[in-house]
Amino acid sequence: MSASTSEHKYVHTPRSASPATSKKDPQAEHRVQVAAARLRVTLDERLGRETPAKTKALAKEPI
Repeated sequence: MSASTSEHKYVHTPRSASPATSKKDPQAEHRVQVAAARLRVTLDERLGRETPAKTKALAKEPI
């Protein structure tokens, strides 16, 4: 490697630790939780696993 080539060619600026929308908009956070629950239910069905009742109930809520 030559002296003019940067070794840190693919270094990116780190993202913030927590999204600003989740603290400012509780409705948006709830929609994310419902969507995650739906994904969990689908994944558990495909893998033949039992999904907790609490997660199933959350997945049934409207987004």
